[in-house]
Amino acid sequence: MSGKATAIAYANIALVKYWGKRDEALVLPEAGSLSVALDRLQTTTTVELGGARDELLLDGRPASPRELQRARALLDAAGISSPARIDSRNDFPTSAGLASSASGFAALAVAACAAAGQRRSAAELSALARLGSGSAARSVPGGWAVWEGESAEQVAPPDHWAVRLVVAVCAAGPKEVGSRDGMRASRESSPYHAAWIEQCRRDLPEARRLLRARDLAGLGALAERNALRMHADALAADPPILYWQPATVACLRRVRALRGEGVQAWATIDAGPHLVALCTEAQAGAVAAALGAIDGVREVLLCAPAGGARLVEGGR
Repeated sequence: MSGKATAIAYANIALVKYWGKRDEALVLPEAGSLSVALDRLQTTTTVELGGARDELLLDGRPASPRELQRARALLDAAGISSPARIDSRNDFPTSAGLASSASGFAALAVAACAAAGQRRSAAELSALARLGSGSAARSVPGGWAVWEGESAEQVAPPDHWAVRLVVAVCAAGPKEVGSRDGMRASRESSPYHAAWIEQCRRDLPEARRLLRARDLAGLGALAERNALRMHADALAADPPILYWQPATVACLRRVRALRGEGVQAWATIDAGPHLVALCTEAQAGAVAAALGAIDGVREVLLCAPAGGARLVEGGR
């Protein structure tokens, strides 16, 4: 089999978090999640089938055996047995808590199936991407997406709401505990985990209602609470999992101070040190300037909601 295709996908930030699997092998979540794709966090992946062996390049470097194994498992699940050369490049930090695996596996699913001449629905591609990384299920449909079962669906398009998401990059390099290991440890050892999952099951329908109503104060407050509760669950694991850096805490405090000054901004933090502030379009510049002035913040990315994964070249 031969063929070549290139796809792009965007990382997403969960406002109702995914932190716990009910089935490890099938990568099925214990509770549903809500996310929004971010237009400044893009992965471009090219898949070329044929050749002597599998090869995976991540930002120009050879991938680890484990990373290559995860990519091959996705290809196998798609029924693609031919060796593949995969070149995946992020325009943002990799393996650092910015959901690079989400955009990476979403782009891989789209590009690999196109290179193999397969025509799959968005739901099928989302279910396939999920096997590489759970949150990748949400990057396939993009926009405002909900994931509860085998695939995710877009529940509102990117232009549903003119909000902005300000990403404060608070560390460099990969995080010490990957999301898969972190959520497994939380599920197995945190005394708070069952309560956390029940809270997410209550939060999701409320978050969907607030999204439909474009209620920024309501959704922002819910997202901030949800994020802090997820990290409380991780902190209560044995051994404790701490993703934050001093700059993370400083950013969280600054966002709260901004609200006291009349700025509409709320924080969320995925499994990593970076903080994302949800805010109005009009106040995004002020939020970005405030977070960028904090000691330890390496970069600030001002993002708008983005679309889904898509093919940009090739296919059959």
